[in-house]
Amino acid sequence: MSALDNPKALFQSTCSTNSEPYALQNIGDMMSPEFSENCIIIVDPGMPIHNEAYVIIDFNDELYFRQYIIKNNKHLLRCINSSYGDIQLNNDFEVRGCITQQKQRKQKSLHYYLLDKESGEMKFSKKGKEKEILS
Repeated sequence: MSALDNPKALFQSTCSTNSEPYALQNIGDMMSPEFSENCIIIVDPGMPIHNEAYVIIDFNDELYFRQYIIKNNKHLLRCINSSYGDIQLNNDFEVRGCITQQKQRKQKSLHYYLLDKESGEMKFSKKGKEKEILS
Protein backbone atom coordinates (compact mmCIF):
# COMPACT_ATOMS: atom_id res chain seq x y z
CA MET A 1 0.00 0.00 0.00
CA SER A 2 1.46 3.36 -1.00
CA ALA A 3 1.25 6.46 1.20
CA LEU A 4 -1.31 7.92 -1.22
CA ASP A 5 -3.62 4.95 -0.59
CA ASN A 6 -3.70 5.90 3.10
CA PRO A 7 -4.18 9.70 3.32
CA LYS A 8 -4.44 9.68 7.12
CA ALA A 9 -1.03 8.00 7.48
CA LEU A 10 0.46 10.46 4.99
CA PHE A 11 -1.09 13.37 6.92
CA GLN A 12 0.21 12.08 10.26
CA SER A 13 3.72 11.64 8.93
CA THR A 14 3.88 15.10 7.35
CA CYS A 15 1.30 17.75 8.26
CA SER A 16 0.40 16.84 11.82
CA THR A 17 4.00 16.59 13.01
CA ASN A 18 4.73 20.19 12.08
CA SER A 19 3.57 23.24 14.04
CA GLU A 20 3.75 25.47 10.96
CA PRO A 21 0.70 26.25 8.78
CA TYR A 22 0.16 23.85 5.88
CA ALA A 23 -2.07 23.57 2.82
CA LEU A 24 -4.73 20.99 2.00
CA GLN A 25 -7.13 20.64 -0.90
CA ASN A 26 -10.86 20.51 -0.15
CA ILE A 27 -12.48 17.49 -1.75
CA GLY A 28 -16.26 17.22 -2.02
CA ASP A 29 -19.18 19.60 -1.62
CA MET A 30 -19.73 19.26 2.12
CA MET A 31 -18.39 22.74 2.87
CA SER A 32 -19.92 24.55 -0.10
CA PRO A 33 -20.77 27.26 -0.88
CA GLU A 34 -18.11 28.87 1.38
CA PHE A 35 -15.41 26.39 0.29
CA SER A 36 -15.72 25.15 -3.28
CA GLU A 37 -14.55 21.71 -4.30
CA ASN A 38 -10.79 21.62 -4.97
CA CYS A 39 -10.07 24.97 -3.32
CA ILE A 40 -6.84 25.14 -1.32
CA ILE A 41 -7.16 25.76 2.42
CA ILE A 42 -4.43 26.91 4.78
CA VAL A 43 -4.52 25.17 8.16
CA ASP A 44 -2.80 26.65 11.23
CA PRO A 45 -2.21 24.03 13.95
CA GLY A 46 -1.33 26.78 16.44
CA MET A 47 -4.65 28.65 16.14
CA PRO A 48 -6.90 28.01 19.17
CA ILE A 49 -10.20 26.30 18.40
CA HIS A 50 -13.40 28.27 19.08
CA ASN A 51 -17.12 28.15 18.34
CA GLU A 52 -17.91 28.43 14.61
CA ALA A 53 -14.25 28.04 13.54
CA TYR A 54 -13.47 25.98 10.44
CA VAL A 55 -11.27 23.12 11.59
CA ILE A 56 -9.48 19.91 10.72
CA ILE A 57 -10.32 17.36 13.42
CA ASP A 58 -9.24 13.76 13.90
CA PHE A 59 -12.23 11.81 15.27
CA ASN A 60 -12.93 8.04 15.23
CA ASP A 61 -9.88 7.40 13.02
CA GLU A 62 -11.11 9.85 10.36
CA LEU A 63 -10.00 13.36 9.45
CA TYR A 64 -12.80 15.90 9.06
CA PHE A 65 -12.88 19.39 7.58
CA ARG A 66 -15.94 20.98 9.17
CA GLN A 67 -17.23 23.91 11.17
CA TYR A 68 -16.82 23.40 14.92
CA ILE A 69 -20.04 24.24 16.78
CA ILE A 70 -20.76 24.37 20.52
CA LYS A 71 -24.50 24.18 21.12
CA ASN A 72 -26.28 23.27 24.38
CA ASN A 73 -22.97 22.04 25.86
CA LYS A 74 -22.53 19.66 22.91
CA HIS A 75 -19.56 19.79 20.56
CA LEU A 76 -20.53 19.26 16.91
CA LEU A 77 -18.89 19.14 13.51
CA ARG A 78 -21.16 20.74 10.92
CA CYS A 79 -21.05 20.82 7.14
CA ILE A 80 -22.04 24.12 5.57
CA ASN A 81 -23.95 22.14 2.93
CA SER A 82 -27.17 21.23 4.78
CA SER A 83 -27.49 17.97 2.83
CA TYR A 84 -25.08 16.45 5.35
CA GLY A 85 -25.83 15.87 9.03
CA ASP A 86 -23.91 17.01 12.10
CA ILE A 87 -21.40 14.79 13.87
CA GLN A 88 -21.50 14.90 17.67
CA LEU A 89 -18.05 14.76 19.23
CA ASN A 90 -17.17 13.05 22.47
CA ASN A 91 -13.98 13.84 24.38
CA ASP A 92 -11.91 11.59 22.14
CA PHE A 93 -11.01 13.96 19.29
CA GLU A 94 -7.86 15.81 18.33
CA VAL A 95 -7.74 19.23 16.69
CA ARG A 96 -5.26 19.36 13.81
CA GLY A 97 -5.74 23.07 13.17
CA CYS A 98 -8.04 25.93 12.20
CA ILE A 99 -8.50 27.04 8.61
CA THR A 100 -7.10 30.55 8.34
CA GLN A 101 -7.24 31.12 4.59
CA GLN A 102 -8.49 29.70 1.31
CA LYS A 103 -7.58 30.22 -2.32
CA GLN A 104 -10.06 29.44 -5.06
CA ARG A 105 -9.24 29.25 -8.73
CA LYS A 106 -9.17 32.64 -10.43
CA GLN A 107 -10.31 34.36 -7.25
CA LYS A 108 -8.51 36.26 -4.55
CA SER A 109 -7.49 34.65 -1.29
CA LEU A 110 -9.97 34.85 1.57
CA HIS A 111 -8.65 35.19 5.12
CA TYR A 112 -10.72 34.02 8.08
CA TYR A 113 -8.66 35.73 10.78
CA LEU A 114 -7.68 39.39 10.40
CA LEU A 115 -6.19 41.87 12.82
CA ASP A 116 -8.79 44.34 14.12
CA LYS A 117 -7.38 47.85 13.65
CA GLU A 118 -9.00 49.22 16.81
CA SER A 119 -8.46 46.41 19.34
CA GLY A 120 -5.35 44.82 17.82
CA GLU A 121 -6.95 41.36 18.27
CA MET A 122 -7.40 38.66 15.64
CA LYS A 123 -11.07 38.55 14.59
CA PHE A 124 -12.77 35.55 12.96
CA SER A 125 -15.01 35.98 9.90
CA LYS A 126 -17.26 33.09 8.79
CA LYS A 127 -17.40 34.44 5.23
CA GLY A 128 -13.73 35.36 4.97
CA LYS A 129 -12.40 38.73 3.86
CA GLU A 130 -9.79 39.88 1.43
CA LYS A 131 -6.70 41.03 3.25
CA GLU A 132 -5.99 44.72 2.80
CA ILE A 133 -2.61 45.49 1.33
CA LEU A 134 -1.01 48.36 3.18
CA SER A 135 0.89 50.73 0.94
